[in-house]
Amino acid sequence: MAFKKATKESATIKLAITGPSGSGKTYSALLLAKGLGGTTALLDTEYGSASLYADQFDFDTWDDADPNGFPPEYFIRVIKAAEEAGYNNLIIDSLSHEWSGRGGCLEIVDALSRGKYRGNSYVAWGEVTPRHARLIEAIVSAKINIIATMRAKTEYILNKDEKTGKSTPQKVGLGSVQRDGVDYEFTIMFELDRDSHIASAGKDRTSMFYTPCIISEETGQRIKSWLTDPKPIEPEQKSEPSKPVEQQKKETKKRDPLPFLLQDLTKRMEAGETKDSILKSYADILKTDDIRSPEKLSDAEKSTLANYIYKQNKEKENA
Repeated sequence: MAFKKATKESATIKLAITGPSGSGKTYSALLLAKGLGGTTALLDTEYGSASLYADQFDFDTWDDADPNGFPPEYFIRVIKAAEEAGYNNLIIDSLSHEWSGRGGCLEIVDALSRGKYRGNSYVAWGEVTPRHARLIEAIVSAKINIIATMRAKTEYILNKDEKTGKSTPQKVGLGSVQRDGVDYEFTIMFELDRDSHIASAGKDRTSMFYTPCIISEETGQRIKSWLTDPKPIEPEQKSEPSKPVEQQKKETKKRDPLPFLLQDLTKRMEAGETKDSILKSYADILKTDDIRSPEKLSDAEKSTLANYIYKQNKEKENA
């Protein structure tokens, strides 16, 4: 037995995507898998919802349901089956069911506490924790790429408009529906915003995603390059090492978010809205008189307005 040079040769990615309902977890996972290349298998715990994207992506779904619901062993069995079948990627959509779904860890502990251990949940956890740990080990040691989606704990907060005094509810994510610390097990942990679909990397061992991004097929391609290329991959925007870390963080927040807003405009227009109606809704949010009516704005001014709105919202979130 001896030490050897560490390399990324034959490495695989273990990636998680978390976000509230409607943030685009499944779609983002499929985009990443397409970018990573090869064949993709998908474990759908959401009652076939992923198959709605079958006309856009090429993937196979697991159709052997477990009568016991979603215990850890079910996920381990699917991971092993995907490996043996020769798939390159496995999407687990979603891993939250192993924790809080029917037959998941929380239900198992509850059943053991009420039955076998007569109210002693501490002892029940002593039996369930190793089962959960074996699943985590199966994910980490898998010889294929694994992309796991996780639901986010959510709540509504009130955002108060300082100019009008009016408050509007906003749905925000508060963490993954999974066991605490699960993010330690993944190479990248993307957190999706529900409204903008912007992904922030809560954890990133690749050092490529320290600024927010929109997940695309290209994102998967860049991760693939990072896995196979011995040379470091440039991040989206490389920071200057001579500057203090705190200064870099402040400048990161000031970077132009316009592409994200333009994508939002495009999606809403594809859904049937007109650009003028979208900009009018933005103007209504701003509640300001010093911006001309949307129909009189040029395309450049509309882009500037969209940029301004995004910055205003981010400042409210960071306040």
